[in-house]
Parts: sequence; structure tokens; C-alpha cells
Amino acid sequence: MRFIDTIDGLNEVFETDIPRDFVILVKGAAGTLKSGFTFQMLTKYLDSTDEYGLYITLEQSRDNHIKNMESMGIPVSKRLHISDFSDYRVQYDDFSEDLINLLQDNIIEFKRKLGNKCTCVAIDSLGALYSLLNIEQKDLRKRLYRFLEILRRENMNIFLILETETDYNMEQSVTGTEGFLADGIIELGLHFQGNTANRYLRVRKMRATAHSMEPWILIVSDNGLKVYKGTFSMPLNLT
Repeated sequence: MRFIDTIDGLNEVFETDIPRDFVILVKGAAGTLKSGFTFQMLTKYLDSTDEYGLYITLEQSRDNHIKNMESMGIPVSKRLHISDFSDYRVQYDDFSEDLINLLQDNIIEFKRKLGNKCTCVAIDSLGALYSLLNIEQKDLRKRLYRFLEILRRENMNIFLILETETDYNMEQSVTGTEGFLADGIIELGLHFQGNTANRYLRVRKMRATAHSMEPWILIVSDNGLKVYKGTFSMPLNLT
């Protein structure tokens, strides 16, 4: 299975699959299904292969995350290990850059145990990670760059979830570099028209991949997330 076959309709957004060893930024406002989208993509992909992945949640406990996924009809794969770092938020008020090193060491150790069969890692979310750190912004940019470069060399697809305050500002970020460091940006948002609100998906960039640049409707069905073509009257700064 390809990544673009993991969500119904996503293979109409993409003509070619997401390449291996890419850093993918999944960004959007609250309630736009960023976690669900990323989790379903990984769990469906891994269930169709002999590969394994790591999903690191910094915002929820493992049990709450699983309940949330199951409530949306998203399966939980035994091939996707869920690592719960939410306890760190309770135990400590502040972090130095040691948390980034801790994440890096855990990911690499997980990779070492499984070897080449470990192909995917997701971090949910960058905002939660930043909130646990006590680092100047310029130093955070350097650490993020180094962190991602080390993971790239482990031959894995890296999915980073980032919550933004608005639905349609591509440049909005915390450090100002997330979008530049990523090979691909998938934007999830909310489109309002009158009293109607629709969630949408738009691929802002995906290097070495043929894809649509238009917004597509994203819904929760009985069997997980689905994407289909819709008609939008989007803000001018989306184009």
C-alpha cells in the first residue's frame, strides 16, 4: 500500500506517492483532524506492510489517544507503537533542550531494535514540545534543524503535527522554520460559508510529487477519514 491509499480519496489529491525519508508537516487550527489524519495514514500503511512505526504523543495519554482514534473509526495498528510523553508535562514545569535529546535517543533506540523495518515516526505535536522547552528561539531553530537532520539519516518518514491559530496562513509557525525544513506541508483547515463549516485538506507543497493544490473536503465517516472534491470560496491569501 502507498501512503496515499491510506485515506479514501487521498489518491485523487496525489498522482504519485509521498517519497521515503521525507519530513511532512501536518498543520492547521484546532479541531481540523491533524492527529487523526496522521494516525490513520501511518496505521493503515503499516498494517499493509511488514514495517513498523512510532507515534509520540506529548498532549494526551496513550489510552485517551486510542479512544479518540477509535471514536473516529480509525483503527489502531499493532505495528504502530504509541509512546506517551504526556507525564513529562505533569512532572516538570520547564525543560532545557534535554527533552529534544531524549526524544531523539528514544526514536533512534526504537529504530535500532527494529532495524530497516522501522520506517515511520510521528510527533504530536511540535507546539507541545516547544511548550516544554526553555530555549531561545534562535537556539530552538538550530536544535530543530539538527534533530530533523539526524532523523532523516535514519531512513524514516517523519510526520510533524503543528497547531496554528488560523486556518489559512501558510507562513504562520512558531520558529519560522518548520515549513522550510519540511519536504512536504499538508494543511488542514476549517472553511465557513454562512452557517456551514467544512473541514478541508490542501497540500501546500510536496517535493518530487505530483499533487493537486486545491482544497478538498475532509470528513469523518464510520470507517475513518475520507477526502473528496468540493466547491469552496476560499480567502484570497490561500491562492
